[in-house]
Amino acid sequence: MRRYLIGMRRLIAILVPAGLFVAGLVVATSTPGTDPEPAAAVDERAAAAMKPQDGNRDDDRRKRLAHRAAARRHARIARAGEYAAARGGRVAFAIVGPDGRLHGRNEHERFQSASAVKALILAAELQRIAAAGERLDPGIAAELRRMITVSDNDAATSVFARVGPEGLDAIAHRAGMRDFRSSTTWGASAISAADMAAMFADLGHLLPERFQRFGLGLLGSIVPEQSWGVARIGSERGWSVRFKGGWRPDPGGAVVNQTAELRRNGAEGAIAVLTDRQPSIPYGIATIEGVAKRLLGSG
Repeated sequence: MRRYLIGMRRLIAILVPAGLFVAGLVVATSTPGTDPEPAAAVDERAAAAMKPQDGNRDDDRRKRLAHRAAARRHARIARAGEYAAARGGRVAFAIVGPDGRLHGRNEHERFQSASAVKALILAAELQRIAAAGERLDPGIAAELRRMITVSDNDAATSVFARVGPEGLDAIAHRAGMRDFRSSTTWGASAISAADMAAMFADLGHLLPERFQRFGLGLLGSIVPEQSWGVARIGSERGWSVRFKGGWRPDPGGAVVNQTAELRRNGAEGAIAVLTDRQPSIPYGIATIEGVAKRLLGSG
């Protein structure tokens, strides 16, 4: 019996301190005077932490808007393509959107440039003057103004004599124009819609910095009677437009081309529409305007 009592005393001596330690742990993890936090509250906090934050919601919204904008753009391009396919002659177009991506129809097919190449002649002459460290002579400035704003062919021939095909090739290389082919006759240079749209989407970088304002100003000051096509449709929809067109009758059908840079509310882009084998120059202009209307939509 005595041995039994001694054993019990030892067991109590072990268990009592352990019980006090466990009780102390419960008290330490509970706020005095309150019950321990229910598991449901912990679950609610975890669920809240998993909910999208404001930044994530904004990202999701931007992605949805970008997706809708892309869908609208593709629908417009499809409508423009259907319209172009139904027109007489050969028609190609390209559009560079604010995101810098290029889309189009027959955009890498080559067309004779006619006066559309005068934009490259302008850039080549300004680069030549800048490289020589010369100032812009008033006589040359007047010549360039006639070449661009009223599309004067004699002025273009005079400037082209100074820059040559190699000057145009240098601008084409600078602009990343892969389809361009120069000619000893400036109006016979070969261009593509993709190349021209890419060039006009990056106009500022193709002109020497000290002549940018002058060169861009010319392309934004073309006389009203030549402001048809993309220029007219874009202006009606609130875009600021810099552009250059080219047109001429041809035994195989009229050549009518135009490329434009468009700017509005901080957004920038470019459209090129090239046509040949057209029944007439007015028909070609109507084709360009029809493509532009569908690419630009209601604005």
